[in-house]
Amino acid sequence: MPRRSKTDKAELFSHYWRVLRGGTQLSHRDPVEEYNFDAPRKHRYDFAWVEQKIAIEIDGNAWRTKGGGSHGSDTDREKRNIGVMLGWSVFYFSPQMMNNDPQACIDMVCAKLAAATIPF
Repeated sequence: MPRRSKTDKAELFSHYWRVLRGGTQLSHRDPVEEYNFDAPRKHRYDFAWVEQKIAIEIDGNAWRTKGGGSHGSDTDREKRNIGVMLGWSVFYFSPQMMNNDPQACIDMVCAKLAAATIPF
């Protein structure tokens, strides 16, 4: 199968977000794509709700890459640890999770957003 670009990943998640969040009671703002949460190191989250410090990372640069790309490196661990230090709640989804059950992924994020203390 052909590799998906970051644009494809963004478009597919954005589609799922627009369509599937409709089952929730709250109307959440759309996330910021490729949000740089740590300017000195240029770490980015795939999607982020900045005010709530809630983010989504979808493993791999390509959703259909076997194994989902390389997300076990020390650089990736550093990024995760910095996010924790800065107070971020991050959801990590594999390509298989997003493709097999996108509703469950969106529901998890919506539940966290609903529990966020900062109104949006």
